[in-house]
Amino acid sequence: MITRTKIVATVGPASADIDVMRKLVQAGCDVFRINFSHGSNEQRLGFLENIRRIERETGEPIAVMADLCGPKIRVGLIEGGCVRLVEGGKITIQRQPVTGTASRISTTLRELVDCLQVGQNVLLDDGKLRFVVESRKADEVECRVIRGGTLSDGKGVNLPQTELKLSALTEKDRADVEWIASQDFDFVALSFVRSPKDVQELRDLLSQHGGERLHIISKIEKPAALEQIEGIMAAGDGVMVARGDLGVEMDLPAVPAAQKKIAALARKMGKVCIIATQMLESMTQSPTPTRAEVSDVANAVMDCTDAVMLSGETAVGKFPVEAVGMMNRIVEAAQDYHDHCSCRQPVGPSAGNTVRAIVSAVREVLSVTNVAVTAVFTVSGQTALLLAKGRLPSPILAISPDKHAVRRMCMYYGVDAFLAPAPEHTRDVLEIAERCALSRGLAKTGDNIVVLSGRPINASGAINTLVVHQAGSTAAAAPELL
Repeated sequence: MITRTKIVATVGPASADIDVMRKLVQAGCDVFRINFSHGSNEQRLGFLENIRRIERETGEPIAVMADLCGPKIRVGLIEGGCVRLVEGGKITIQRQPVTGTASRISTTLRELVDCLQVGQNVLLDDGKLRFVVESRKADEVECRVIRGGTLSDGKGVNLPQTELKLSALTEKDRADVEWIASQDFDFVALSFVRSPKDVQELRDLLSQHGGERLHIISKIEKPAALEQIEGIMAAGDGVMVARGDLGVEMDLPAVPAAQKKIAALARKMGKVCIIATQMLESMTQSPTPTRAEVSDVANAVMDCTDAVMLSGETAVGKFPVEAVGMMNRIVEAAQDYHDHCSCRQPVGPSAGNTVRAIVSAVREVLSVTNVAVTAVFTVSGQTALLLAKGRLPSPILAISPDKHAVRRMCMYYGVDAFLAPAPEHTRDVLEIAERCALSRGLAKTGDNIVVLSGRPINASGAINTLVVHQAGSTAAAAPELL
C-alpha cells in the first residue's frame, strides 16, 4: 500500500546521526523539519547535508522545512534552574533581566511589562502554571499565582488576553531567513502568524535574499490568526495547525473544531495543511503510543490533512524510528477506511478555468474507469496539489524537471514525485509517464493510466490535455484523447 498522508519528522539530538536519518526515511518520513529555536547554523547545516546525502544515495526526493522561532516569549534564567511556585503566592515580573527566584522573574521580552493589564492572565510552560496581574508599575507587574508548580528557566510564556504589537519576524528570524535563503531548503514555517501582512513580510524578505523558490507554511498558533484565516491562507502556500500554543492561547476544548475548520478551508483553497504537536507524545519515552494518540493521528487523516508531524518524538525521544514507523502504520490503516468515505472537494480558487476543468474531468474518469495511477507533468507542482486536494482514489505520479518542485511535492497528499527531464515533444509524454509508472510499481502492463500534460510542454500552469492510456501500448494505436 502506498501511504498517501505524508509524515514530517523533526531533526534533533535523537535523530542527528545520518544512520538514524536513513532509518527514518525507510520508516516513512517524507519531510524533515529543522527547528530554528534550538542549535546553531553549523549544526543545522550538518542536518541539511546529511539529508541531501541520503537523497542522493536513494535517488528519492526529500523535502526540508526550516521552522522559524518567531516572537516566542520565554522565562529568563532562574537560580538553580527551577523554582517552586505556590498557589496564592505573589510574584513580580520585571523589565530588566534578573536571575529568577520564587518572588521575582524576568522574560526575554522586556516590553511585556508595558503590555500587560490588571486582570489579564499570564500562562507559563504550555499553560501548566497561571498568574493573574494584580498591579503594575513602570518597570514591573505584580501577579498572583493562580495555578502553581515548578517553573524552569527558558519555559514559554503565553498571553491569551494581551495584544502584543510585535512583528512575526524577530531580528533573529531575519538573520535566519537570510541564511535559509542561501541554503537548500524547500519550505519555511512562520511562527505566531496573526495576519496576512506577516506572511507578506516574510515573502518580501525571502525575495530580497534570493529565496523566492521557498514556500511559506503559516503556523496557526494564536486566536487572532483564526479571525483572519482565509487571508492568511491566501497569502501563503500552506498552514500548520500548531496545537501546542493554540491550545494554550484559546479554550482547549475548542481546538479540535478549529483543526477541522482549518483543514477543510485548506482543501477548499488548494493549500497544504499539516497537523502537528503531541501526536505521539508518549513515544518520546515509550516504544508504543496510547490509544488516544493513535485515534488522534487517524482523525487527522480523516480531516483530509496533507501531512502529520512529529516533534519531540523524533527530535529528543528515545524511539524516533519507532515513532515514524508507528505513524506510518496508523495513516495506512486510516486511509484504508478513508478511501470508502466521501471526501471529494471542488478544485480550489487558485486554479485557472482550464485546470479546474481538467482536474474535475480526472475525477469523473476515475469514477467510471478502473485507473491504476494518475500521472501529471508539472513544472511548478500546482496541478499535483490540486489533484491531491480532490482525494483521488488512485495514486498521483507527479513528474517534473524542477528538483525544487519535486521536493515540495513530498508534502502533498497521495503524490509520488519524480524528477525527469522535460519531454521535447508531447508525443514523448505517454512514454515517460508509462515508464515511470511501471518502474515505480504504480501500474502494470495492461492497466489504465490517466496522463495530464500541457501545451506548450514546459510552461507552468498550461495543463490542458487528458489522455487515458493503457500501459504497454505506447507503440500501438493512438490512445483515447479527452
